[in-house]
Amino acid sequence: MRQFFLRLQFLMLCLSLSASLFAQPAIQWQRTLGGSDEEYVRSVIQTADGGYLLSGRSASPAGFDKSDSLRGRVDAWIVKLNAAGEKEWDKTLGGIYGDDLGKVAQTPDGGYFLAGASYPGGGGDKAETSETGELWVVKLNATGNILWQKQLGVENYYNAGVRDMKMLPDGGFILAVGAQDIGGYDNLNQAFLMRLSADAKVQWVKRYDGLQPRDAVSVQCVSLTSDGGFVLGLETTYFEDHPDVYHIVKTDAQGIVQWKRVLGVLEDGQASVVRSVSQTRDGGYIVGGTSKALAFSEKSERSLSTDYWVVKLDRSGQKIEWEKTIQADRPENLIDVLELADGFVVVGDSESSNTGGLDKTEPNRGVLSTWLVKLSNAGQIMWDKTLGGSFYDTPNASTATRDGGFVFVANSASPVSGDKTEPSRGGADYWIVKLAPENLPLPQTTLRINAGGPDFTTATKKLFIADKYYAGTDRTSSIASGDILGTTNDVLYRSARSAPSFSYNIPVQNGQVNVTLHFAETYFGVPGTKGEKGGTSSRRFHVNMEGSRILTNYDIFAQAGGALRANQVTFPVMVTDGILNIDFLTGAADQPRVSAIEVISTGLNLAPVADTYIQAAQFLNTNFGTSSTFEVKYSSGDISKRRASYLKFQLPAQTPVISAKLRVYGHNHENNKGILLHAYGVNDDSWTETGITKQNAPAASTASLGFVAVNDVYQYYEIDVTSFVKAQQQSGETLVSLLLNDPSNQNTRLIFNSKEAGSNFPQLVIQTTNSSARLGEEEVLVESKDKQPSIVFPNPVKDHFTVSLSPEHAGPISFEMINAAGKSRSVPAPQNIKPGENTELNISGESFHTGIYLLKVKSDAFTEVVKVLVAE
Repeated sequence: MRQFFLRLQFLMLCLSLSASLFAQPAIQWQRTLGGSDEEYVRSVIQTADGGYLLSGRSASPAGFDKSDSLRGRVDAWIVKLNAAGEKEWDKTLGGIYGDDLGKVAQTPDGGYFLAGASYPGGGGDKAETSETGELWVVKLNATGNILWQKQLGVENYYNAGVRDMKMLPDGGFILAVGAQDIGGYDNLNQAFLMRLSADAKVQWVKRYDGLQPRDAVSVQCVSLTSDGGFVLGLETTYFEDHPDVYHIVKTDAQGIVQWKRVLGVLEDGQASVVRSVSQTRDGGYIVGGTSKALAFSEKSERSLSTDYWVVKLDRSGQKIEWEKTIQADRPENLIDVLELADGFVVVGDSESSNTGGLDKTEPNRGVLSTWLVKLSNAGQIMWDKTLGGSFYDTPNASTATRDGGFVFVANSASPVSGDKTEPSRGGADYWIVKLAPENLPLPQTTLRINAGGPDFTTATKKLFIADKYYAGTDRTSSIASGDILGTTNDVLYRSARSAPSFSYNIPVQNGQVNVTLHFAETYFGVPGTKGEKGGTSSRRFHVNMEGSRILTNYDIFAQAGGALRANQVTFPVMVTDGILNIDFLTGAADQPRVSAIEVISTGLNLAPVADTYIQAAQFLNTNFGTSSTFEVKYSSGDISKRRASYLKFQLPAQTPVISAKLRVYGHNHENNKGILLHAYGVNDDSWTETGITKQNAPAASTASLGFVAVNDVYQYYEIDVTSFVKAQQQSGETLVSLLLNDPSNQNTRLIFNSKEAGSNFPQLVIQTTNSSARLGEEEVLVESKDKQPSIVFPNPVKDHFTVSLSPEHAGPISFEMINAAGKSRSVPAPQNIKPGENTELNISGESFHTGIYLLKVKSDAFTEVVKVLVAE
């Protein structure tokens, strides 16, 4: 019986480990970057274009990944990568001795702000000479060229350095600074916050004391809080050699202390050192660091060595909601805690092997490896992951990414080994690793978000989910009551996300989506509020979608026709990376505000689940499934030259296909003639990418579905395959296989990118809904089936037409025309419009093209839509 239970325990342990391993995020890509000597990476940010900027220092001359020669002994080294991790540019910056611009942020104009330590001396890129060692701040443009630079000091202190930096909503910066007291006892370290304007003018400097007199105080990290203030982590060391503790300080926007919190015990040998602190989405705080402490009143688990210790505080910063000691058998060093959608990722390094009963489930790859631990929102370990090569790979910074994953940067001296796929360039290099989202929410064809508010279901049973997928300055506003004209869904418009800048990064299926933004002005022009005197031009802001400007200085008050009125705009957007990016940016006045967002998919870009080619003769049994290309060629005289390609796509479930087009990117490899590429349907979907050969490939099941002429120009070539895709779906198939071939025996080689190519993948572009059918999606519309409708005549309409208004309208009445893409435009109307009477509208100067439109008639009573045809 005892052996049975031992076997059962072993089985449960294996199942537990398997579940943990299965949950780990995959490496999307990684890059090793460096020169022939030593590099030390200190920070990483994701840039507005989806790429990444790394900053640190380098002792290497030009060579390998480093383009510039040294200025001094050690210089700042900045590297810009694109979204796929490929280097776009790098810059070396420094003086004749040594400099460090280890902290970086992107500015609203697309440039970069860097801050760090400046060693004594000038020369090189430095415009000023420092005698005592000061802060050096540099503004770069989008391509890395210096726009301006300054050296800053802290009065009566020397050897200043930047420990952390964050950009502020007004374009300025907050710097966490450490410096030494010129006249103090033993020149102890001191901690400061320094607030800079956007052009690096010092606005104020505040110093923060230790827990007792004569403490050495070092500031480790700073983060912004939702009230405009700051929370910082201090490392406080008693002069009498007492141990460190977590020392958390919360300040207001002027750096004035509001509260403090000490976490740790004041006993020798039980040091606890804070490394990360930030405010969480629920208004509390997450604190991370390392601890040697035994269990005590606020720490439930005993540290065996130097372990990760993570603490979740409530909104007041005083009450512990949960805390977790994360253990292994050797020392660990925590460097960051990232908040993700469903918990927290702890980033650090480890010397430990995996030892039964502890929290580390994977062995180190080398001497020092990166160790990641995922915690749930309640502090429970969900998985852990060890990454690195055979020597040492120690992380120094990390950041969450807009797709729901994250990246970390490490100092790496490992060769190709373990998880490292690229060799070391020199003694130590930058190593950046991009981790995929664990469970990216399944893309939906319809998604509605109540910006700044909770779940809300409209009168027409449409669910707007609670606010999510946002990033940037986390600030919302709402009013408790108030009648919002033009809608029955008042609750939806009373809340909003409103801040100087923020974004939404929404998982969607690739393809075209209609995005509707809902607005209502609930501050400017509202009687009885501080903004009562405001009106037109009081709030003007910009909106970008997928990197393109779609609204410039948008004025909610003007567009809606006053305060407390619902208004919405709709735009068709093409999404190719699975994430819809919407950026709200400060414009000419005040700050952006949005009440709700709707995303309705009208078409999908499906990537292949498998693609490859086959070849005859001596390649009869050769599989080409891992190739970055697939090919087509047919020669009647030489069978060894014959090639054909196969692609397989997964159709979306329960989404009727209206049209389907196959798009492949490539060219005629041999000449500039237009060679006809044909597509055929294949009923047998059992072939696999790594198993198919000429010997076992399924035959075509249909005649040619269509063709396209492929010439020597690299581009997408498109073939309509609607008939086969619709037939497959209607017969209950969820997979679609297609064969590409040249039936004309033109003996010419066509080469196309496969899904392994890294860019310009094959696509099956399908339309799933009629993009002009907006009636069912307009959340401001009230179903009017029980109301007498308005009537348009004549219909088709030209420059002028008449609307016989429903007598059930009430209050001010407005008109909008919505085109097939869902974009709306107001129609000028006469004054003193009365319900139940005829109103003539004139659209002669509005440049409406021929086609079907929806005329939206809005009043305080209800909103209705009438379909009209605009004729020539």
